[in-house]
Amino acid sequence: MTTRTPTVPVDISTLSGFSYACRPECGLCCYAEPLVAPAEKAGLVRIVPEAEFVTRGRYEFLRSHSDGGACLLLETNRCLAHPARPSPCREFPLTAHVGVRVQATVVLSCPGVDLSPLHDYGGPERAAPPRGFDTELAALRARVDGSVRRSLDTSGRRRRQIERTLTADGRWREEDAVRGRLRDQVPTPVADDFPVEGPPSQREGLASLPLFFDRRAGPVALASQAGGWELVELYPTGGVRSSLGVVPPPDRPPALSDDAARTLAGYLRYWLERDLLFGVVHLAMLEDHEGSVTDRVAAELRRIAAVTLSRAHVLATLRHGNVGRLSDDDVRDGLRATDQDLLDRASWGTRL
Repeated sequence: MTTRTPTVPVDISTLSGFSYACRPECGLCCYAEPLVAPAEKAGLVRIVPEAEFVTRGRYEFLRSHSDGGACLLLETNRCLAHPARPSPCREFPLTAHVGVRVQATVVLSCPGVDLSPLHDYGGPERAAPPRGFDTELAALRARVDGSVRRSLDTSGRRRRQIERTLTADGRWREEDAVRGRLRDQVPTPVADDFPVEGPPSQREGLASLPLFFDRRAGPVALASQAGGWELVELYPTGGVRSSLGVVPPPDRPPALSDDAARTLAGYLRYWLERDLLFGVVHLAMLEDHEGSVTDRVAAELRRIAAVTLSRAHVLATLRHGNVGRLSDDDVRDGLRATDQDLLDRASWGTRL
C-alpha cells in the first residue's frame, strides 16, 4: 500500500523520545463522541448496522451513553467497530494543532504513553525517534488536505493581527525567543499560584469532568464539591459507580522529591514546545493588557504546574493518606489527570 504524501507537512518534533503501546483494558479514549467523516460512516454501519449518530451543525458524531458514559460501540473495553473506527479514534493519543504549522503532539493522559522521557526532557532536538505511533501518525497525515491549508491561511492572518496588536503595546516576543529564554529556567509555581481553580462539579455534567485511567473497570474523574475535590469512578454506561473520597486541594506548593521535580520541569518544557501554549496565551493577552508574551507564558507554565501538583496531591492523599512529599509516581498521576484537560482549550489556532 502506497502512503500518500500530505499536501501540508506535519511537524512531529514533539513526538521525539516518546513511545506508545495501547492498553486494551483501559478504554479511556472511548469516553467521548468521536467525529465521523462522511466517508467513514458507511464502513462503520457495515460492521455495526445499529450504530447511532448525533448531528451537531454540519458534523456527525458517534453517540455515547448519556451522563458521562462511553461511546455506544465500546463493549467490555473493546470497540465493536475497531477496523472502521473514525479518525479521532485512529489518531489517539496524538492530537494536532493548526496554527503557523500543523504540529502533532502526544496526549500524555493516555496510560499507554511512557512518561519516562519527561524526567530529562530538554526539547525535541535532544530526544530519540518516537516509537509505536506509526498507525496513529499515518491516520493523522491522511486527514491533512487542502482544507488544512485553508485553515493555516486563516490562522496565519489571526496571528499577524495579534502580533501587530501586541507589538504596538510593546509586549510581543517571538515564540523561539520565549522558548530559548524559559527552557533552561523553567518557572515553578509559588504560593500565590495556589489554591488553583477546581474541576467542574457533578452538577455541570459528568462529561465535563477531567478523566483518567486508574486500573478500574471504568475511568475515574475529579469533581469539585463542598469540602474539596471528589474522586469518582464512572460506569461505561453513564453515571457514577462509586465515590472514592474527598480531599481539599493544597493552598501552597506541595513538597516534591528530586525525581518528581525533574519530571514536573520536563513536563513544563514539553508544554513550552507545544504551539497551543502560545495560541492560548496570545488569545488571552487581547483581553488582558498586562505583561509581555514571555511574562504571560511563564505565568501560564506556573499555572499548569500548580494544577498538576494540586491534582497529584489530592490523588496521593486519597491513596496513601497524609503525604509529606510527592513522589515521581504521584506527579505522573497528577499529570495523567491534567494533560487532556489542558489540551482542550481555545486558542487563535484550531485543532485538526
